[in-house]
Amino acid sequence: MRLGIILFAVGSLASIVSDSSLVKGQSTAQKEKRPRLMIELIADKTVYSPKDNINLKVMVSNEELSDDVFVFGDMGIGYRSTFILFRRDAKGREVPTRLVPDYKGNPPNLDDPYTFVKLMPGTFVGINSETSVYNLHLEKPGKYSIWMEYHSPISKSQVRVAPFWGSEDGNLKSNVLEILVRP
Repeated sequence: MRLGIILFAVGSLASIVSDSSLVKGQSTAQKEKRPRLMIELIADKTVYSPKDNINLKVMVSNEELSDDVFVFGDMGIGYRSTFILFRRDAKGREVPTRLVPDYKGNPPNLDDPYTFVKLMPGTFVGINSETSVYNLHLEKPGKYSIWMEYHSPISKSQVRVAPFWGSEDGNLKSNVLEILVRP
């Protein structure tokens, strides 16, 4: 009986010593799991004339099965905001910008919990945007590809909510929409 208890104690001690969190020089923090977010872009139609407006809807959704994730709630389109719009012609060349949308929003109050949106599994948040074919510089007849990328203008280190999709997590690309502009 004593031998069984001693073997159990030695085995337990060996498993504690081999635990990587207790090995000298290694962090006790576990590697943070990166949430699964998806970006979806939807247009009101696929064929436009040069004088039409384009209505776009872009959404960030939580594709996790069980985990919530927080995102910055003040969404807009622009390089200093949360969504960036990209456009390419039929040959894959970037379409030059005529009008740069750059939604700045208000300076975020990082202590206000309503600054962030909690996305539970299967939920989404997004924005609608309306602009002209002309402003997007897509008025020449032809085929175009458009997409958006989502990024957080705020670092994880600046917020008190977790898990949070921060600027360290990089950009997420939406689906690519093919649109046609007719004369």
